[in-house]
This record gives sequence, structure tokens and C-alpha cells, in this order.
Amino acid sequence: MAQNEMDTAFQQLSQRLIKEHWDFYPTAGSRIGRHEYDGRLPDLSPSQNARREGELRRSLVELRALDADGLDEAGRMSYRMMELFLRRELFIFNDLKPLENNPMRHTGYLNVSGYIRRDYAPLEDRLRSAASAMRQAPEFLEVLDGALSDTLSSHVVEMSVESYSGMARFYRVDLAEAAKEVPDSNIVGEFDRARESAAAALDHFVERLKSRGEGGPEGFAIGTKLYSGMLATGEGLEAPLSQITAIGQANLEDNLARIKDLAQSIAPGRPVPEIVEEIGRNHPQAQELIPKTRDMLEDIRQSLIDFDVISVPSEDRCQVIETPTYMRYAFAAMDSAGALETRATESFYYVTPVEDDWSAQKKEEWLSNFNYDTLKIISIHEVYPGHFVHHLHNRYGRELPLVNRVATSYSFTEGWAHYTEQMMLETEYGDGQPKLLLTQLLEALVRNCRYMCSLRMHTEGMTLDDATRFFMENAYMAELPARREALRGTFDPGYLNYTLGKLMILKLREDYRREQGSAYSLKGFHDRLLSFGGPALPLLRPALLENPGDSAL
Repeated sequence: MAQNEMDTAFQQLSQRLIKEHWDFYPTAGSRIGRHEYDGRLPDLSPSQNARREGELRRSLVELRALDADGLDEAGRMSYRMMELFLRRELFIFNDLKPLENNPMRHTGYLNVSGYIRRDYAPLEDRLRSAASAMRQAPEFLEVLDGALSDTLSSHVVEMSVESYSGMARFYRVDLAEAAKEVPDSNIVGEFDRARESAAAALDHFVERLKSRGEGGPEGFAIGTKLYSGMLATGEGLEAPLSQITAIGQANLEDNLARIKDLAQSIAPGRPVPEIVEEIGRNHPQAQELIPKTRDMLEDIRQSLIDFDVISVPSEDRCQVIETPTYMRYAFAAMDSAGALETRATESFYYVTPVEDDWSAQKKEEWLSNFNYDTLKIISIHEVYPGHFVHHLHNRYGRELPLVNRVATSYSFTEGWAHYTEQMMLETEYGDGQPKLLLTQLLEALVRNCRYMCSLRMHTEGMTLDDATRFFMENAYMAELPARREALRGTFDPGYLNYTLGKLMILKLREDYRREQGSAYSLKGFHDRLLSFGGPALPLLRPALLENPGDSAL
């Protein structure tokens, strides 16, 4: 088969396989911008799961029947992404089995906030879609209830109860105002009935979860075999866990040493927490938070251009706004448009304000977390040149194949954003800002602890209490936030990917710099890196390097 015929055959096959994925997970299709999937929840019943598993196996056979070597360079990358995408879903079905043991993985299907906040269609139509999804919630939850094991990890249940209870509150309270501008009482009534029916079903599901957690085991570890499988299928990483652990431990120790040395240079003899507290006192006033953040973004964006850090392929700006009430569990967040969205293409940078009814002390504590240095690091991660610039490259860079828009990896997406925090401080942007560097290192230590605790909790028997202490001792955290970080690791072992992705990008950058020699530029590396979408990072090594080597780490 000629190359152009092979390329066409792969393109047609991959488009069909992605459509089949969206047909099974319609929420994924809707959120990426394919609104024919609006208003639908996935059917996770045993019969449909069995059908989907068979479909995945046939898909892999079909894909492997194509000769990947006959594709052009871009086609070979997309082929490898497609294969990994299918393998990952099959691994989740057959091995991780979250339907049986991890209800946290399914809360997101019930989140209808996208219908409210993204103005891609008349509000009446979006409310109808949201109501349709919520009407399906009782049956969806009944299927989940039937699939879950009789006993679950008490720690996973703790977080799941909080999550599903929060979704019920979101339906009842936060969505109560969503239809106030719609004059059609039939649409409003339909929406309100769907909200209450779904919330009542969630209440019942939460009680069933609580019964599963009572006397349930504390154990949550997925074990060495599944952990290795998670990295192999999710991130394309085949390295031994002992090597991954050793590299993470070395990076943790390096960051701990750096922050102690830096603290001594800033304020000799003073402990790190004291310096952090002092940094926290330098923050915007409540009414200045949004405009100050907006100004800060322009300053960082201009620095990308002045210091030749990366191409900014559009004059688009994200809108800096207060976090909607139904999302205020988040400190700050980037909400970029779906990769295939054609109408509601605006992006939002949410910053969570103080609440009017808070005490003066609570307001001050909250604003101290928005001190100017922390706000800069968060904004680098979320906006420039983190998630938002990644989004701009996907939207305005060279035309990406559909596979590259869909089959993104956790380690690339979060690894890139976390990498940019460190990278920006290595450029002239960080000159003369030791407190900003200290803040960046604190953020890195939190991600270092996620990395190490994920590995140790799931493969070495680390307990939740052990992990809590680890965060407290190594990331300068108070007990409550440390425990929250540790709890996340019980149901999200993949949260090592922030640091894992950063370390793979740093190694790739060094190898690329060495090969390029005098032709190397930081901007050239970043533009090349982002030109592929968000693939598993080991897949990028043969695309960027003449001698990719045996390990991505």
C-alpha cells in the first residue's frame, strides 16, 4: 500500500475508533466540543461494558493490521497515540476495574456545569441538555451501586461521600439560579424537577457508599503490577518502579536542599515557615484580586515574548473572572474551550474570591494564599506559558490530527504546566526574585510528595497517616492540607504525573539541547514539543531526537 493510501486508511480508522469512544463515553464528546453528544450519560451496565471491551479488542487488532512504518512521521506519532489510547481503556476495564472499587472515577460524568458556563448555544437548549443528563442520573447511580464491591476502602469512601454529596449540593443550591433568565416556565420546571430527582438519587447513593465504608478495609493500594500497568498504558513509560522511585527521591532531596539554602540567603537563621508566612502577607486586597491578576498575566505574557521563551500563537486572552459558585472548591483553575469547540471558544481563568460573610481572619488567611509570589506561580502554571498557551498551540498551531487532540496523557498535560513553573524561574524572568523562587520550590515539593507517596502508598505499604506526615515533613504543610493531599493519593495514584511529566520533559530538553548544539534554542524546543498536542512523553523522544535512548527518565 502506498504511503498516501496508508495515511488515509489510518485517518479513517482512527476517526471511527474515536467516534466509538465518544459513543460509549458521550460526556467526553460533549466536553471536547461535539455537541451532538450533549445531554447523555454513559451506560456502564455489565452488558454494555462487555460490548465495549470486545470492541476495544477488535479495534486493537484492526489498528495493528496497519503497517505503522508505512506512515509519515506525524502519522506514526498519531498511530502510537491511538494504540496507547486503546490499551489504556482496555487496561482500565480489565485490570483497574474502577466500577468495582473506585467510585471517585465516576463523579465527573454527573457534572453538568459545562452546559451552564459555556455559551455555545441558547441557554434554553443548554438547560434542556443539562436536564436530560440529570434525568439519567438515578439510573446511572443504580448501575454504579450494583457494580461496586460490598466493602470498599474506608479512605476512598470518605472522599467519595464528600464528592457525591457535593454534587447533590451543586444540583440543589448552585444550579438554583441557572434558569432565572429563562422565561419559559416549562423549561424551568423540567430543569428544576431533574435537579431534585438527581439530587435525591445522589443522597441515596451516598448512604449506600457509607454502608460500604463502615468496617471496610483501610487498604487502597493497587499493587506493583497494576501500578506498572497504569504507567505503561497511561504514560507510555516502561521503566522499572525502582528506577522511577530513585529518580523521584533524588529530585525531592535536591529541592529540599535548594529551599533550605535559599531560605538562608533570604533571611539567615530564620526557618522556612517564617519566611513563607512573611511572603503571604504581601497580597492584593479583596477588591483588587481580579484586576491585579489580569495585570499580572499581561506582564508574564510579555515576558514570554521579551525573553524568547515560547511562541504565543494568538492575540487571544483568557478572561480573568471570579470562580463560579459551583466551582469554589478550587483555589484557581483554567477553563479552556474544548479542543473541537467552534462557538464558545473563549477561555476562563477562575480565581476564587473571599466570601462576604467570612470573618476578617478567614479573609486574611485566604488572601495570604493569593500573595503576589504564589499568584505568579499559579498563573504561570494555569495560563502563561502553562495550560492556556498549550491550548493556544493546539488551536492555532499546525493542524493537529484528531487523535492528537483526543488521546492526551496526564503526564504531558500536568507535567508541562508544572515544568513551566521551574523553567520560567530559570530565565531572566526569575532574576532578582528569591522569594518567587522559594515559592516555586514549595510548589515543587508538594508535587514531589505526591510522586513519592503515590509510589509508596500503592506499592510499598505506606499508610494514610504515614503519607500525611510525609507531606508535613517534606512540603512544609499543616496537618489538614497534608491529609487532604494524602487522601487524594488513595484514589488517584496517577497524581505522581505532575513531577513525573516535568522530569521527563527536563530530560528530553537536555537530550535535545545536546543533539542540537549551537542550533538549540529554548523557544525552538518548546514550540516543537507542543506541536504534537499532548502525547505520552516517551512517544516524543523518537520524534525529537536522532538517538532517543532506552529511557524517558
